[in-house]
Amino acid sequence: MDKPTPRINAGMIQQYTTSTVRLVGRVVQSQGNSFILETSDGNTVCINPAVECTHNAQHIEVLGKVESDGAVSGFTATDLSDNFGKLALSHSTPV
Repeated sequence: MDKPTPRINAGMIQQYTTSTVRLVGRVVQSQGNSFILETSDGNTVCINPAVECTHNAQHIEVLGKVESDGAVSGFTATDLSDNFGKLALSHSTPV
């Protein structure tokens, strides 16, 4: 059985340092090999994706590990509809 992973927003990131988490958000900027994800609380987090962690949509869910600097090392990304609205994102809560 897999261990549950909490679905969090950027404002909760420091509570989960070194933990595996899920973040749902909108890609707002690409920075070389990294990208910035805006979550439901309007804050942003830097995602440092693994090679397998690719996305083709503006709204995505990232599974990754929170690093000590607050960035997330992304393991996988799941594309969500580009029509996935902020209302749906506002339901981010820990499991």
